[in-house]
Amino acid sequence: MSYMSPIKEPHFFARDYFPEKFTGPGDEGFSENRARNLNDYLRLFRNGENASIRGEGSVYYLYFPGIAERLYKFNPDAKVIIILRNPVDRAFSAYMHTVRDGRETLTFEQALDREEQRRKQGFQPLWWYRELGLYSSQVARYINVFPENQCKIFLFEDLRNTQHVMRDTFDFLNLDPNMPIDASVPINESGVPKSRLLYNFFAKPNIFKELLKPLVPQRFRQRLGQRAKSMTLSKVTMQPETRVMLRQYYRRDVEQLEGLIRRDLSAWLH
Repeated sequence: MSYMSPIKEPHFFARDYFPEKFTGPGDEGFSENRARNLNDYLRLFRNGENASIRGEGSVYYLYFPGIAERLYKFNPDAKVIIILRNPVDRAFSAYMHTVRDGRETLTFEQALDREEQRRKQGFQPLWWYRELGLYSSQVARYINVFPENQCKIFLFEDLRNTQHVMRDTFDFLNLDPNMPIDASVPINESGVPKSRLLYNFFAKPNIFKELLKPLVPQRFRQRLGQRAKSMTLSKVTMQPETRVMLRQYYRRDVEQLEGLIRRDLSAWLH
């Protein structure tokens, strides 16, 4: 039996790196949904006291130095799962999420130019489109701290075979590898809303959806909501010259990462 924190990304172990409040557009939710002290953090897992595995998914633990050591000190038996995406695609995906949510008003190229300025202004790490993709030193910290059997690294490409990844993950966590998983509905897709009004209707709370809750099973509601949001989004692509520039920017770091994780990453460079 496993249990995940009801706040997906409490970021407790990164608390010293965060200001009281982040100041980017729409950063309020991230600032509020953080565990700021140990008691608040432990409270997140009380309902899972009988679970054999308890976890959370704070994505910025990878980026900041010293977090791996804090996690290991807190629980030397902890297991860490890292999923790495082509850093060029990761940067553009993060940008498209802020565009989707109506937070980003600049072009991708303008946003890259403003990244350092925004960091100094107190924008949360979501806005650090380019910086967060420098993985080699980030991954090295975890490899150096956690034993090999406690640190699992996947590539985003591995998720094409979702069932295999989930079975591998369950085996890594000593859970039943045959546990049924429904991965048929994409979650948290990015894109440009075809209609901001329509997207917000499906993405944000409203009275109509509250009225439907008692009438429609939760799992069906979630599947329907995700599909509806996806249908309101248009996909856009990165400018080819920007992709070339970012590939060159990440080239040396990707080559270093290849040696660390012993995976062929040549597709990320071409």
